[in-house]
This record gives sequence, C-alpha cells and structure tokens, in this order.
Amino acid sequence: MTQLLNFFRKIYNHRSLIALMAVREIQYRYAGTVVGFFWSVVNPIAIIAVYWFVFSVGFRVQAVGGMPFIVVFVCGLIPWQFFNETLIANNQSIVSNMHLVKKTTFPTEILSVVNLFASMLIHGLMLAIFFIIMLTYGISFSLYNLQFLYYLLAVSVFAVGLGWIFAALNAIYRDVGQILGVLLNIWFWLTPVVWDADMMPAYKWILRLNPMYYIVEGYKASFIHHAPFWNDPVLGVYFWAISLSVFVIGGMVFKRLKHEFVEAL
Repeated sequence: MTQLLNFFRKIYNHRSLIALMAVREIQYRYAGTVVGFFWSVVNPIAIIAVYWFVFSVGFRVQAVGGMPFIVVFVCGLIPWQFFNETLIANNQSIVSNMHLVKKTTFPTEILSVVNLFASMLIHGLMLAIFFIIMLTYGISFSLYNLQFLYYLLAVSVFAVGLGWIFAALNAIYRDVGQILGVLLNIWFWLTPVVWDADMMPAYKWILRLNPMYYIVEGYKASFIHHAPFWNDPVLGVYFWAISLSVFVIGGMVFKRLKHEFVEAL
C-alpha cells in the first residue's frame, strides 16, 4: 500500500512533466509525418477491415447473442490495443531515454506513466472510431458506457506494473524485448478479442485466469451487454489481487535494478 501511495504522490508531483513528455512522445513517434499520431490507428483500422471482410462478409459469423461480429471484435480490440501499445512502449522506455536516465535527479519511474498517457490519446481516437461503428449498427448509448473508465484505470495499473518489470529487465537483457513480442502474440489469442468466451464453456474457468479477460469482457459489458462492473465480484477481486501484486512487484524490481541502468546502457 505504501508503494502505491508513494507512486501516486510522485505522479502528482510530476504531473506537468508527465503531460509535457507524453505530448513530446507522440510527436517523436510520428515526427516528419503529415497526419501525425493518426498513423497509430491505421494498423488497427486495417485489422478491423480485414476481420470484418473475412468473418462478417465471407463467413457471415454472428457473435453470441446475435450482435454483429465486428462490433464485438472492435470492442475487445480497443482495450487490448491500449495494453499492447503501452507495454511495448514501456519495454523500450529506459533504452530510448538514455539521456534522461543518466541524470541522477530524473525520476525514471514516470517513464512508464508517460507512455501510458501517450497511449491514452490513441485510445481516445480508437473509442471515437468504435462510437461511429456503434451508430452505424444502431447500438444505443447508455450510462453503462461510462464504466469503461473504471476498466481503463484497472488496465493502466496492470500495464504500469508490467511495464516497470519489462523496462528494467530490457535495459539489462535486450532479449527481453523479443520475448515480449512473442508473449503478446500468444496472449492476444488467449484473450477473448476475436472469439467469445461462451464458445468454450468447458474451458471458461481457465480463460478467466487471464487478467486481460477481465478487462476485455469489462469493455464488452460497458458498451454491449450493459452489465454493471460489480456483476462478477469474484473475478474482480481476482484481477485486482493479480494487478496490485504485479504493480508492487514491478515497482520493487524497477527500484532494485535502477542503479544498473547507467552501466548497462
């Protein structure tokens, strides 16, 4: 708990620096391009188009409950894309900011938060695209939609904790970045983004062990099923136990390896 409180205190104390660095991170990623960070949604839009054509037009797949496949798919893809992009950016946060890491007074812990906020800008753009899809299919908006803010907070805590672990390890062992890429590819297919958990009822209890199951299903509950977030308290308690544990462990790993960054870089 102390670790968590100290973290939020540091975030608040450096809020202006974090906001400035998040904007600069977006500018740096797309420097020299015409449309800037909008390029970050080109790949997801291409993925959406391909899956829509293959499953909706080709196979005419209907999601469980009669909901259009593309709506369910995009709803699950949005939180996954946020998590995936945040984790990949955090993995490189120490290596790509050597000039800052070598300054002893710079709080390197906030680099993961900078990438988190940069990804949130893209997340907002993806949500806007999803709202257009909802309107196209005549899906009504509801107060339940606001629950996504809770799930956004939940995945942010989880992503920052993992980000600290991978950032610290990758600064010393560069193979970690390659391992993360493979891990995320496998993790994507173990998360109910393309498929629905009700399609495999016999294995559902195993699938629920995946922390991202809670997040993706939470977004679907917010925008599609209109179910309250307290509907599955056991899964909620499980997720927060895992997420907070990862957060605390991530902070400890980062703090322990922090003194080795300069030598490794």
